[in-house]
Amino acid sequence: MRRHAGFTLIELMVVIAILGILGATAVQCYRTIQQRACSSEASCMVKQILDAEIMYFLQNDKFFPEVGQTIMIFHNDLPSKAEITQTKDPLKITIPVGHFLDYNITNLPGPVCMATISSYGNSFALFKDGSLSITGVVDDTGKIDML
Repeated sequence: MRRHAGFTLIELMVVIAILGILGATAVQCYRTIQQRACSSEASCMVKQILDAEIMYFLQNDKFFPEVGQTIMIFHNDLPSKAEITQTKDPLKITIPVGHFLDYNITNLPGPVCMATISSYGNSFALFKDGSLSITGVVDDTGKIDML
């Protein structure tokens, strides 16, 4: 008995089912890796911003920006946006854009400076506990608190 060349319908269905299972597993792994990368970037950037604020305070006796002002930089901003340039010159750091994170730097009375980094549009949790953002605060003594 001679067998015809090709695959049977059952064989094709089994292959499609296996590919579907592998695809579903890969998507979940990708989301986990993306969450870890964004949370690491957010933690590092909050620390860099607050360290830059301390250096700015030591040179100028005040935090950046002026008291009561807020600088907001969003994930989809162009690198030439005024707020990015405005932050880059005095703090001597570059705020990355296009990385799923939004930045908020506020100078509060006290003097206290607060930096908050959140996932854009709160679309996914940055940390395992479900937090959508990370906030750091620095005061005029150089004490940094992560909230």
